[in-house]
Amino acid sequence: MSKKKQRLKPPSRTNPIARAPILSKGGAHQKTRSAERQADKRQLRKLIAKVGADSGLADCAA
Repeated sequence: MSKKKQRLKPPSRTNPIARAPILSKGGAHQKTRSAERQADKRQLRKLIAKVGADSGLADCAA
């Protein structure tokens, strides 16, 4: 049995700059900016509701 020569892979002709944009979305999973913004809003509303309940402002309005 003769050994086959291994061929070197020719350099890729694909332009890495001009790849499909969908491929650049890969990587670590993260929340979107809008999801982070909504989470911040929810957290702020909870904090305001908690502080408002503790300060007794509802008694002053009556």
